Amino acid sequence: MPFLVIGLGCLALFFLVKSLGASPVSLVKPSLPTGTKNAPYSDIILMSSRTWGVPSALIKAVIRQESNFNPNAINSQAAKTATKTDDSYGLMQVGLMTAQNFGLVKDYKNPSQYEISSLMTPQNNINAGARELSRLLGKYPFDTAVQMYNVGEAGFNKGYRAPDYLNKVKGFYDEYKI
Repeated sequence: MPFLVIGLGCLALFFLVKSLGASPVSLVKPSLPTGTKNAPYSDIILMSSRTWGVPSALIKAVIRQESNFNPNAINSQAAKTATKTDDSYGLMQVGLMTAQNFGLVKDYKNPSQYEISSLMTPQNNINAGARELSRLLGKYPFDTAVQMYNVGEAGFNKGYRAPDYLNKVKGFYDEYKI
């Protein structure tokens, strides 16, 4: 019974924050690991690193840049594009099209709340992000692959670049390689 009361309280708080126009994500302040090999979710990161052949330091660097280790991060582009299909979710900010490519979402244009929740779990999110990095690193040089992770393959091919993103990821990557 106490768990039900706590759960209902959390749900009520979520809807209150949402109704005020704030993002519940902004309320979470994860600790920021710096200059060490230690980071939140290290076991999951190591598993995904081994599975997909992506250095764990690179996965940590991308997570730090994308979400600052916040598993509840959502980058909503819906206001700009009038569609949720451009939103990205979780630690590695995995987009819905990528999630569909990896079988985590059936239809990226119309994902269910369950599919989005599943995509945001640290294990699924890190695994999908590492898999996408692996795919990109297998096809392109490092700098190109990292920028494509941020702007998308199609965006990169249309001329979009992310030099600031690349420099930040490289800096974090160097920190985590220590």
